[in-house]
Amino acid sequence: MQRILIPLVFVCAFSANAQISAELFVDGKAQDRIEFKDSIQFVRHLKDLQLRWLNDGYYFSGIDSLIERGAPTFVYLHKGDRLKVNLPDFRGKKLPKFLSEQLKEFANNGYPFASIYLDSTRLSDRILTGKLMISPGPEIRYDSSYFFETPKTNRSYIFQLLDIVPGELFSEKDYRLIGQKIERSSFLSLGRPTDLSFKDNRAKVFLDIQESTSSSFQGVLGLQQVQAGKTVAVGSIDLDLQNLFRSGKEFQLHWERFSEESQSLNLFYKHPFFLESKLAPSFRFDLLKQDTTFITRKTGLGLHTFISPRSELFLEFERTNGSLLSTDLETIVSSGLADFTRNIYGLQLSKGRASSLGVLKEGVVWKGAISAGRKNINRNLSLPDSYYDTIQAETNFYRLEAILMYQKRLMKRQAFFHRIESGFLQNDELLTNELYRLGGLNSMRGFNEKSIFAERYLLSRAEFRSFFENNSFAYVFYDQLIYTSGNISDQPYGLGLGFALATSAGQFSFALAVGDSDAQAISFSTMKIHFGYVSKF
Repeated sequence: MQRILIPLVFVCAFSANAQISAELFVDGKAQDRIEFKDSIQFVRHLKDLQLRWLNDGYYFSGIDSLIERGAPTFVYLHKGDRLKVNLPDFRGKKLPKFLSEQLKEFANNGYPFASIYLDSTRLSDRILTGKLMISPGPEIRYDSSYFFETPKTNRSYIFQLLDIVPGELFSEKDYRLIGQKIERSSFLSLGRPTDLSFKDNRAKVFLDIQESTSSSFQGVLGLQQVQAGKTVAVGSIDLDLQNLFRSGKEFQLHWERFSEESQSLNLFYKHPFFLESKLAPSFRFDLLKQDTTFITRKTGLGLHTFISPRSELFLEFERTNGSLLSTDLETIVSSGLADFTRNIYGLQLSKGRASSLGVLKEGVVWKGAISAGRKNINRNLSLPDSYYDTIQAETNFYRLEAILMYQKRLMKRQAFFHRIESGFLQNDELLTNELYRLGGLNSMRGFNEKSIFAERYLLSRAEFRSFFENNSFAYVFYDQLIYTSGNISDQPYGLGLGFALATSAGQFSFALAVGDSDAQAISFSTMKIHFGYVSKF
């Protein structure tokens, strides 16, 4: 009598003892002794081994017995004879591949101990016939996780971030990706690999969550020449709250004075896992005032969601209003300005966090965005009607943007950091007060803040960093910009040196930069000095 039950996945649920030492015997002979960090890894190894045998034609392979008397656990398997198979329901299909996909589907939907077996089997002339059956095994749901150290961050946020919400169906795939999903957060990390145990149809995940200071306050001060013999102080203030109310909420404020009468304000708020969903709504408000010429206001409403362990999809509606502050016709005509309203819809994909590249390790961060919509030119009653005779009132507006950042270790404590970004605007009536603004410490070093107006640009920022601590380093840099704006085309560059010094309370930064362009020659008199302090709390 041949065997009629062929278990491909052994249904075994270990309790609180997560680490397993197992000795495997195949057809009575010792095969391997392997250490497994948890029962999921143990079951996965047996599953892969049996699927390999099945792929080679050993259709009666399986597990005879399992003896657990402390360490190690003895597992006795049989390989059986190599046979041909004739399953009418699966003609034309690659059976091993089909079985593997079925087992993964069960394991990722609450049934990690599913088994597949043959029923009503018959063996004739080494040809096996029968009916393939699937036994799902017990339904497993997540239990509340065990934390080696009690986290200050709200547990519900951690569960949603890692996709291990108590009461939801267990997923082997999600469990295996915990180490990657923790990188979604800038303030959480794992102190050690995760462990797992099963008891009473519940899966308990053991987490060693490490929390770091995530919020920061930054001040940057610079000196800028506005005219011959006159220098003014410019600077910025950044407030970044990354774990507001210990629930993962984000709030950012950026204020900047970039010339004597010009300044900008940026506000951003993000609410993760709104109403325990996978969606995170956000609100954005940007204001830019250019001396006494114009003011631009942007309001954005968006939705964020993770589409892979570290990749995020972002959808946004943006409304922009541009208003003239000056009614001097000569200035407005020569500068190409007008009042306008613009409504656009955007889609963005991103991966990784830029803050992760400020320490001595390798990594890649990227972001790509596309936006489209309509723009309306608004008539200003202080300007003559003739000014609008050659201007199209309604036009289509398109915007493309991309950023790539990476850091590559070169030697023991040296690294090469590179940031490449580009922007593209397309509109039949593109105005000066809606162009990209470049220049300054965070874009094109060696030039005044927001002094370059660009319709299309490509910017490369390269740094050679020498670390004397994991997040303290000195660097030399070279920035290269290629841009166009109407009939203007230029390729300015900037170079210099600086350092970032980490302290117990934050990070102090200092940079010297000079720049060269068609409108500015390299000179010590135009050297830009930037220094600031980032306080972590």
